[in-house]
Amino acid sequence: MVAVIEERKRGFWLTAFLVLMVIANALSVFNYFLNPDMVITAFPNISLGLVYLLGGVCLLNVFLAIGIWMWKKRAIYGFYIVVIFGLLINLYIGVGLIGSLSGLIGGIILFLVTKKKMQYFV
Repeated sequence: MVAVIEERKRGFWLTAFLVLMVIANALSVFNYFLNPDMVITAFPNISLGLVYLLGGVCLLNVFLAIGIWMWKKRAIYGFYIVVIFGLLINLYIGVGLIGSLSGLIGGIILFLVTKKKMQYFV
C-alpha cells in the first residue's frame, strides 16, 4: 500500500509575510544593537537594557519566521507570545493604547494566512 503524501504549499500571502518578517526584523536587530541612542531619543522611558532586549526579540522573530517557513507549529505559537510581549512593552514605554494595539496586526495576519494550513505544521 502506498501512502499519499499531500504536498504542502505556503501560498503567496504566507510567503510574502514571512519574507517581510525576516527583512523587517533583521533590519530592526541592526538598529537596536548598532544605534540604541536613536531608540532612546524617540522613547525616553526606555532603558538601554530594554533596547537590547528588544533587539534580541527581533532576532528571535527572525528565527521564528524561519521556523514557520519550515512548518514548525511551535514557531507560530512563539510568534504569538512575542506579539503579546510587544504589546506590553509598547504600553510600558508610552506608545499609547492605539499604537500598542496596532502591534497585534502581525499576529492577526499570521493567524489569517496559516489558519487553513495548520494541518501542515508539525
